[in-house]
Amino acid sequence: MDNLLQMAWPFILMGVIFYVMIYRPQKRDQKKRSEMLDSLKVGTNIVTIGGILGTITKVQEDKVRIKVAEGVEFHIRKSAVGGVITSAFTKKESKKETPVQPEAKPAEAPAEGAAQAEGNGEEK
Repeated sequence: MDNLLQMAWPFILMGVIFYVMIYRPQKRDQKKRSEMLDSLKVGTNIVTIGGILGTITKVQEDKVRIKVAEGVEFHIRKSAVGGVITSAFTKKESKKETPVQPEAKPAEAPAEGAAQAEGNGEEK
């Protein structure tokens, strides 16, 4: 019996590690996502798993309708909702973005042949 316990403790330890490292966090994330999907309501700004931003205009049991632009609406499954857009995200997006200026390239030195041709032209 004692020998059997000595052989089994590594498997028990692996089971506990599996539960703590994989199963429990996955269940917690799944519960959080389920709560987020259940809390969707009209007017909520969302992002889909495909990256489309929109505002919910209608909520059904397993589907939502989102408005992505004026006159453009999509019907998607609730499972396609990637997350709710927070006000911090919208503030970050609404800040005025400064246009990126292309870097100025340093003036290239003329090739030797061109420099000699220019030099010959000046001497005449």
